[in-house]
Amino acid sequence: MPLDKLSALQPLGGRAMYLSDLPPAGYKHVPFLEFPWSYERDRNVQSGPLLAKGMLAIKGLGMHSAARISYVLDGKYRRFESELAIDDSTAGRGSVVCRVFTDDGSGNWKALYESPPIRASDPPRPVSVDVQGAKRISLLVDFGERGDEGDHLNWLNARVIP
Repeated sequence: MPLDKLSALQPLGGRAMYLSDLPPAGYKHVPFLEFPWSYERDRNVQSGPLLAKGMLAIKGLGMHSAARISYVLDGKYRRFESELAIDDSTAGRGSVVCRVFTDDGSGNWKALYESPPIRASDPPRPVSVDVQGAKRISLLVDFGERGDEGDHLNWLNARVIP
């Protein structure tokens, strides 16, 4: 394939495990009004491509506020990494706060990360969290500044690294 025809190049093998390739241990969405949203694997929450500031991500999770998704890690990983962005499909709307929690197996969840407000106008925000010893991880997307209007958050390239 000629290089000028290449639209994306993403390493899919190696040591990192993309969360979108793992089965979730649980998912819950709490609607602002009454409309429920599912999460999407390798797509935005409306089943479109994961786009942030015109950049395409092949791997990631699309979620709508307020929601939580959890995965079993079984202590196999040392880091969680991702980039957080409101999807371009919102046409400049949306703001959320994201959080990362882990559980060491005792049932006591520990907050490891809380983002500042993430707005549609912001570039993707990198996240890198130490998850050594964690049995489970939960990613939360919470309401931002205007209820849930346009709160289509992408966890771009969400991955755990051994």
